[in-house]
Amino acid sequence: MKVAFASQLPLCLASGGLELQVLRTARALQRLGVETEFLDPWKPTFDAALMHCFSSEYQLGELIERATAQGIPVVVTAVFLPRTFRVAYRMWRGVDPLIPAKTTFGLRRRILHHASRVIALSQSEARDLVHIFGIGPSSVEVVPNGVDSSIEGARPDAFRERFGVSDFVLCVASVERRKNQLRLIEALRNSRVPLVLIGQGRADEADYVRRVEEEVKRSEDILWIPGLPPDSELLLSAYAAARVHALPSLSEGQPLALLEAAATGANIVMSDLPYLGELFGDYAWYCNPRSPLSIREAVMAAWHAPRGVRYTRRPPWLLSWDDVARRLVGVYERVLAEHGKRAGDRR
Repeated sequence: MKVAFASQLPLCLASGGLELQVLRTARALQRLGVETEFLDPWKPTFDAALMHCFSSEYQLGELIERATAQGIPVVVTAVFLPRTFRVAYRMWRGVDPLIPAKTTFGLRRRILHHASRVIALSQSEARDLVHIFGIGPSSVEVVPNGVDSSIEGARPDAFRERFGVSDFVLCVASVERRKNQLRLIEALRNSRVPLVLIGQGRADEADYVRRVEEEVKRSEDILWIPGLPPDSELLLSAYAAARVHALPSLSEGQPLALLEAAATGANIVMSDLPYLGELFGDYAWYCNPRSPLSIREAVMAAWHAPRGVRYTRRPPWLLSWDDVARRLVGVYERVLAEHGKRAGDRR
């Protein structure tokens, strides 16, 4: 089987969680014998069995419509992160057909309806995709993210020796408004709890990045490391050295950083978003991401708890990328079988 991958941005222009998800999924599929390639717009022929698009953002709309028009089966990982109240999206479902111009809501709905199968990261996301965009429940399958198996053997020594810090609150994320580092900094102000930020500032959010820089300069308790390669020993060591990993994002799907921190035994703090609560359950501490007081209370509760206290057994949601790949192969096989049957019926 050969699968062509497509994403909303070229890998050379983006390096966040979605891009890591794509790369790690590709590697895991290859280990199972599935041939993967990244869609090349200059290649004159399409010779893969199907196309797997990571994102349902409007940028992929025409690509997906042209592929399905040519009889190419398409799987779409939706990456739907609601950034407003769900009732607003349901209102859009009724209003959008009345608007003569194209809308991002309408374009996403077209993408999801064109897909042979839609992948959601959680049951909550799957329900939203069905109720908000009106796609059939049988068209949606849940396949969570995973972690590299090697991360569970990560040791704290390399990070401690390189940066001279241990026993701290860690936040691994690109520095941007959605990831909410400024409120995390405000929440821990005067707590004397060391905070380590690891992540590049987003070029299109220069003002926000500048404000984070100013806060870091004013505090002796904050270390900002602009970026470490995602598979580097130092990053894995940082997870192992941290007592707590906190990510109070304003919207989120299923952050790899939280999964990776949990795999090393760090206590994890996250926003009280439905997608996250459903997956992590009682293994995490939760906060209102818009309230510095709520963030502080959650982080301090996790800080004062023994490291790894909630992982007395392996969390059921902690999958390896090989587990993820096996689930995707099942999805691909079902899509291709349905596609072959429809082709046979037409003949």
